[in-house]
Amino acid sequence: MSEPDPKTRTFRNELWRSLPAGVLDTLTSTFGMLIAVRVFALGDTAKSIFLSATSSGMMISLFVVPLLLRARSTIARTAAKVQILGGALMGLAAAFPQEPWVFIGGLSTGLFCFTMQIPLLTQIYRLNYPATDRGRLFAITGVTRAAMAVAFGAFGGWLIGLDLENYRWLLWAFAAAGVASGLWTYGLPATQWDIDESAPSGLWSALRWIQVDRDFRTLLISWMLTGIGNLVATCLIVEYLANPKHGINLPGHEVAWITGVVPVISRVLFGYPWGLIYDRIGLFMMRTILNFIFTAGILTFYLGHGMGAWITGMALWGIANAGGNVTWGLWVTKLAPKHAVAEYMSVHTFLTGLRGLLAPYLAFAAIGVMSFQTLSLLCSASIIAASAFITVRARGSDDETRRRLGPQERL
Repeated sequence: MSEPDPKTRTFRNELWRSLPAGVLDTLTSTFGMLIAVRVFALGDTAKSIFLSATSSGMMISLFVVPLLLRARSTIARTAAKVQILGGALMGLAAAFPQEPWVFIGGLSTGLFCFTMQIPLLTQIYRLNYPATDRGRLFAITGVTRAAMAVAFGAFGGWLIGLDLENYRWLLWAFAAAGVASGLWTYGLPATQWDIDESAPSGLWSALRWIQVDRDFRTLLISWMLTGIGNLVATCLIVEYLANPKHGINLPGHEVAWITGVVPVISRVLFGYPWGLIYDRIGLFMMRTILNFIFTAGILTFYLGHGMGAWITGMALWGIANAGGNVTWGLWVTKLAPKHAVAEYMSVHTFLTGLRGLLAPYLAFAAIGVMSFQTLSLLCSASIIAASAFITVRARGSDDETRRRLGPQERL
């Protein structure tokens, strides 16, 4: 029996990999902090280490990719080894479940590994998925991943609801998910690195693309404005609804339903349509549409009053996040030369990690001097400014912009 073509094989393995990836999503969104607080009663330093793990991994990817490019291994196997290492590190937390610092260290370094290798996966998508179908295929695996996160989140909540000591089984589940993710990645088509031997090879070499590629530079600035505005607003959602000093003080289960269930349902429902849209419209146009939906969600949530406004705001945010996941993961594939996608993505993830580290501090500092409503207006202004910035560029008359960013781009 002949081997399936690279597109089919990549999609099949990525679809299976989305299941353990969905399990790992619940570690970062729910169970990691829940165990840290309820089981170990950890302090702010330990919790901050855990919360910063993914952002730190994104930042380090800028320096790791140039080294991995020269490892002379295939792309898939390099990514797989990093993932399996991440799963093994998580296994340390499961093997020593009574040790709080092993718990924090094992899970944090495991998550660090998983985010560090994101640019390698993006390079695989660029090589193995055709441009005309890339968004749709990516969206299907993303929807499957989100659905698995919902299912495992419900199961994990039920399990520790029976007995908090069952958190040990969750730790083993996360470790197993990490290894399983690596094994599915290992089975991807063995594409060799296409290295330009004359290109710079220093740890900061990927940054040269910011200077060389004007469209890339424009979108990075826009992503930074959008990301800061969006992250600052979303950092405070639970604080706004749950903290008694702000006057709302909803019960815990209502907060969990509004902030955890509503946006994930929107993400599952709208992920696939956004994948189709991504394949058919220009990148700048899609980013602008998503920015306006993010803005509508933020303003509805913070300026509205009552359950209806909060649910509507989070639903809009979930809709935009569904499309945002597709564009965040794939947009460099529409810009970068074929051999440089991982480097482009490493710059993007570096800046994403940087704003991920800064946003919580900015959010809580800002709320100390202004109201939630005023801050939501400032966050929305930042996102709208990002949209205006890229719209001006997209309307440029130069042939290069039209060729790369119009509906027919086939890079």
